[in-house]
Amino acid sequence: MNLTMQLDKRLTVFFLLFAILPFPLPGQSTGSGQSPVDQLIEQLALEQQLGKAPENIRMQFEQNPLNLAADKNELMLELFSDAYRSDRLLEDFKTALQQRLSSQQINKITNTLGSPPIQHVTEAHKEFYSLQGKRKRIVTQYEMEQQPPAPERVEIIQTLVDTTSAAAGSVESSIVILRSVIKALGNLSAQHSFTDQQIDAVAANFRTQMQAGASQQTHDQLMITYYNVDINTLESYLALMQSETGQLLDQAIGKSMYTAYERASDRFLEAVSTQSN
Repeated sequence: MNLTMQLDKRLTVFFLLFAILPFPLPGQSTGSGQSPVDQLIEQLALEQQLGKAPENIRMQFEQNPLNLAADKNELMLELFSDAYRSDRLLEDFKTALQQRLSSQQINKITNTLGSPPIQHVTEAHKEFYSLQGKRKRIVTQYEMEQQPPAPERVEIIQTLVDTTSAAAGSVESSIVILRSVIKALGNLSAQHSFTDQQIDAVAANFRTQMQAGASQQTHDQLMITYYNVDINTLESYLALMQSETGQLLDQAIGKSMYTAYERASDRFLEAVSTQSN
C-alpha cells in the first residue's frame, strides 16, 4: 500500500463523519459602540466557529496516522495550533470581510437581521454555538426523532441549504486545512514525502467524499439550529437570503472564512519550513 493510499485509508472515517459547519450570518447590532464587524463576531460566536474545523483536524492528527517520530508529531501539532490560533483566524477573517463589505453594508445587513421576525433566526443561530445550546442539541435531536418535523419545515430548510454556499464552502475550507497538514507531515518526516500530485489526489478524494454528504449534514444541523423558529419566520429569512443582499452576504462571509484558513495555512507551512531547515 503506497503512502497516499495509507493516509487516505486512515483519514476516511474521520472526514466522512466531519461535521459540516454552515457559514454564519450577522445578527442584530448590540449598540455597544463596537465596529459592525466586531458586533457580528460577538453576536454569532464566530470565533468558536472559525476554530472548530482546525480543532477537529488537529484531534485527528494527534493519533499520528503516519507514525511520525513522536517529537516531530508533537512539534507539528504545536506549530499547527499556533498558526490556526482562534484570535489569529479572527483577525484574518475580519480583514478579509472588510475588504468585501463596507461598514455601512454590514450595518444595514445586521439591522435587517436584528429586526423582527428575522432576529429569532439569528438568535437561534447564536444559541446553537453557546454552551447551553450544545447541551440542548441531543435533546432536540431526540425530540425530532420522536416527532418528525413538518414537511413544510423540511422543505424550507433544504431550500435554504440550496440557496447558500454553506455546504460547498465548508468542504473547500476543510480541504485547505487538510492540505497544509499533509505538506507539513512530508516536510517533517524522514521516512515520508508527498509530491504535489499525491497531495492533489488525497485532496480530490476527500473532496468527493465530503461533497456527497455535505448538503445533508448541513440540512440536519440547520434543522436542529432552527428547531424552535416558526415557519413564517423561516420563510422571511429564506426570502432575505434569496435576495441580492442575502447572496452578497453569503458570498462575503464564505470567502472571508476561506481566506482566513488560507492565511493560517501559509503561516503554518512557513513555521514548519523554518523548523525543518
